Amino acid sequence: MRVNRRVGLVAAGVVLAGGLLPVPAASAAGFPGTLDLQCFGDRDPNVGLPWTADRPFQLQGGVDYNPICAAFIYVLQPGGLTGLKASYTIPADSVAASGYPAQRLARMIVASVAITDGRGLQNSAPWSFAVNGDGSLTMESPRFDVLPDGPKGAAVGAITLQFSAGSGLRSAQLHGQFKVTGAQGAVQADAGLHYVADGKSIPTGTAGTYRSVTPVRALDTRHAIGAPKAPVGPGGEVTLQVAGANGIPATGVTAVVLNVTATNATAGGYVTVYPHGQPRPTASNLNFTAGQTVPNLVTVPVVDGKINLYNFAGTTDLIGDISGYYTSDGTGSRYTTSGPTRIMDTRSAVGAPKAPVGPGGEVTLQVAGVGGVPATGVTSVVLNVTATRATTGGYVTVYPHGRQRPTASNLNFTAGQTVPNLVSVPVVDGKVTFYNFAGSVDLIADLAGYYSGTGSVFVPTGPTRVLDSRNGTGGVHAPIAGGHKAYVQVGSWKNGIPPFGTTAVVLNVTATRATTGGYVSVFSGSQAKPTASNLNFTAGQTVPNAVITPLDPSVNFFNFAGDVDLIADAAGYFTAN
Repeated sequence: MRVNRRVGLVAAGVVLAGGLLPVPAASAAGFPGTLDLQCFGDRDPNVGLPWTADRPFQLQGGVDYNPICAAFIYVLQPGGLTGLKASYTIPADSVAASGYPAQRLARMIVASVAITDGRGLQNSAPWSFAVNGDGSLTMESPRFDVLPDGPKGAAVGAITLQFSAGSGLRSAQLHGQFKVTGAQGAVQADAGLHYVADGKSIPTGTAGTYRSVTPVRALDTRHAIGAPKAPVGPGGEVTLQVAGANGIPATGVTAVVLNVTATNATAGGYVTVYPHGQPRPTASNLNFTAGQTVPNLVTVPVVDGKINLYNFAGTTDLIGDISGYYTSDGTGSRYTTSGPTRIMDTRSAVGAPKAPVGPGGEVTLQVAGVGGVPATGVTSVVLNVTATRATTGGYVTVYPHGRQRPTASNLNFTAGQTVPNLVSVPVVDGKVTFYNFAGSVDLIADLAGYYSGTGSVFVPTGPTRVLDSRNGTGGVHAPIAGGHKAYVQVGSWKNGIPPFGTTAVVLNVTATRATTGGYVSVFSGSQAKPTASNLNFTAGQTVPNAVITPLDPSVNFFNFAGDVDLIADAAGYFTAN
């Protein structure tokens, strides 16, 4: 990544050039070392200026890669020091004076950090602010050593930080304190950040943990469930009450996960699902032709307890089945990416017998202890489920093992059609169950991740277009050719997603204008291409599907055959804090 190369350059060019180093600035009784803080410009990474309280680092809002600051550690005893820990803290009074809520400020500023000493790079990882009980913010390092380069070398270490900051409407002077602690004491120095707002505001929702539910039908315009009994007309909207309905709490709900289905459409069009009361985005969630039944899993922020569903053209009935929600009260589960890994395929006896699932038939899939999923403590899993070789039109329902089968469906298909859909389903006794309504069909399940007591929290950002090969969004200016991939930096403040410090991103990916039948696989920029697919389509078909993929901060979009245009809309991201 660009940031690591730049951090490495500073470490090699400044730290190891011992004769050029400035005079140490801060020391403490008992700690056998001194600390010097400097910030470096883009023009000459070897020339720094003091980083102090009265000379704060200028942190530009809305910028992915600000210049670098460094904390140099000079050890004054032979042999160096081991077991050190570094931290950077913004005190509570400075947070309050900024005018930003602590949680928002913590998500606006992140840093990619490298720790080096005379032997080279020790650790390179993002640091994110955590909100402390007193309202202060702290970034903290893992434990590290500062040892000399060779038996007679000086013990000099460096912690280099490349800050990144999101957009904001106001500037703020933030006091800060950098501290290094070891068994023999601590050394610290004041160092401020001057946040310079860019005047823009990209919405960043409240972080939440996940509560899964047995799928429940919350909306059906065919039967006056959650909305009037009437198709949604062209340019029409329905508002769905999420909080306080269908067993979901009235407060603390930050986002909802629901499977939205469009059916009985009189014309080709699309549906957009977005937060209530917010401007309707250009992003779409479902694309369909007249008469087609299309489902898609949607993750959408909840505002005032509600969400909106907009229909572009013609009339269509809308169905919404809730599979879970994110809550700010901390009672839910955290997400861990795992895969994509194929854990079931009835065509080849993976995870289930080698046989299509017959009419009214079911297969039970063991997920706990499989494909990197822990054997215990898993509350739900996220699967990309594909139906193929169907002998007739029908649907598939995925639900918790041993529970009563719900009326909700996850996939709808016609004879011969190959249809994928992302599914989030609770796990009971380590298993989930797949039910086929009619005819016979082969089922495939690719694991995307799981929820448990450890992992990442979800931050909703609302639908934001991060890729559109039809108009160059995301830097892709043409259809993706068969056997090739588009490499897109999804992690960027212009998309409302930090460029580092994120573990995964939630996307709605749409394939359109395909010249032949094929599939698309979506995966992290650092991953090898998986065998699993995320979208399957025929020539000329427009197909959307939800994707949860690791982020680093780029994402690969691989097209198997022919040419296809791809569109991707981000709904939010996962982060450790």
